[in-house]
Amino acid sequence: MPLRYSRYIPFISITGDFIILNALFVLGYALLVDGPEHFEPKYLLFYFYLNVSWFILVFVFGAHNITRNTRKKSIFFAYIKIIVFFFFLFLMYFQATPMDYYPRSYIKYLFPLFFVILITWKFLLYYAFLLYRKLGYNYRNVIILGFTPKTRDLQRYFTTNRWHGYRFLGFFDENKSVKKRIIGQWSELRSFIETNHVDEIYISWDGIPNEIMPSITEVISDYPVKVRIVPDLGDFSYKSAELISYGSIPVLQVHPGPLSYWYNRLIKRAFDVFLSLLMILAVLSWLTPVLYLLSLFGSRDGVFFRQRRTCSDGREFICLKYRTMRKNNDADTQRAVRNDSRITPVGKFLRKFSLDELPQFINVLKGEMSVVGPRPHMLKHTDQYRKIIKRFMLRHTVKPGITGLAQVNGYRGEIRKLSELKKRVEYDVSYIESWSFNMDIKIMLLTIWVLIRGQEKAY
Repeated sequence: MPLRYSRYIPFISITGDFIILNALFVLGYALLVDGPEHFEPKYLLFYFYLNVSWFILVFVFGAHNITRNTRKKSIFFAYIKIIVFFFFLFLMYFQATPMDYYPRSYIKYLFPLFFVILITWKFLLYYAFLLYRKLGYNYRNVIILGFTPKTRDLQRYFTTNRWHGYRFLGFFDENKSVKKRIIGQWSELRSFIETNHVDEIYISWDGIPNEIMPSITEVISDYPVKVRIVPDLGDFSYKSAELISYGSIPVLQVHPGPLSYWYNRLIKRAFDVFLSLLMILAVLSWLTPVLYLLSLFGSRDGVFFRQRRTCSDGREFICLKYRTMRKNNDADTQRAVRNDSRITPVGKFLRKFSLDELPQFINVLKGEMSVVGPRPHMLKHTDQYRKIIKRFMLRHTVKPGITGLAQVNGYRGEIRKLSELKKRVEYDVSYIESWSFNMDIKIMLLTIWVLIRGQEKAY
């Protein structure tokens, strides 16, 4: 039987937090700061306040809930949020109670040091348990009921991620198969559990016949095993979901990726506002007058081109660009193609380096777009593509962007064949599913590199 140490992980993790907290905020203060008695009642009350505040924040943001499937990114962002709120609670105490503490010159180093030490501790603990499991300890024996494409993917996860501590024993299905690792039929489930130590059972709800399900649940309920359901979410499988209750009725609630959470949208919006203000003041403020003067010697069609495009949730907005074409009747229906006669000489230069997209930072500042996201389409193209591309409208669950994951991978501009459009949608969906602030930074850096290197479809 595997040793049961997983339940101690949250305790070890939180204990380390409090040791670090008190080493810096209590012991560090007593050793580094001369002056009053450090353990008078008013100081003890402050130390108690710090520990209680930290304890509450850890539970509010779920940092105590560390499992064998917890990812490093989740740990990192959880502790960023905890540190931010802890800092404000720290300052609030001194607004309510006048008390001498670390000098201001110490405080500005204290919290960054606290965060670095905490994250170092968390990652050391994380990798220590991964190594422990990879060596064959603290494992879980699992079986899967139902042989389906989803459960085959789950099997591959168990067998290729040994550091998570899962040992896959096999499938149960209608017919045995050594090649497929189907070790038993439905009727053999009870005898297998009796003679083998099974920790967790994964049930494919669509992989078990309805007439068999009652007998399966009856067998499982006789044993102290953990049961996991593997649902088939179809086209929603790329999204995250959580189980919520409507009275006694369990319902799967689907979330359209990380940007469904307010704090991620707040981070993204704050960066959008900062970057759009910077670009408007640093670039658009002088480039727009220059282009206006050039237009006086050319077509006199104006500096800006305005076009209705599809925004998030299927809404419409006016997308701004620098004008690169002469006025024409096909502007709202036909994309630019190679050697397009509508493009002006100045417009050709602007399009080559994507400078015509810069006014969209105004759209970003207004909240209609984001710096990074799926590119917005003309209304006609949105209506056309939604009918021929499955899941096309999923890309409109977030704000459109000036640049995006599809664009930095070469899928921009003219669409010559259906496979290019499908690939573009795949990249957009992948972005929505796995968004992170680091991903936005990476895409922006790649955009700069692509502009310097040049792209085939930049015309």
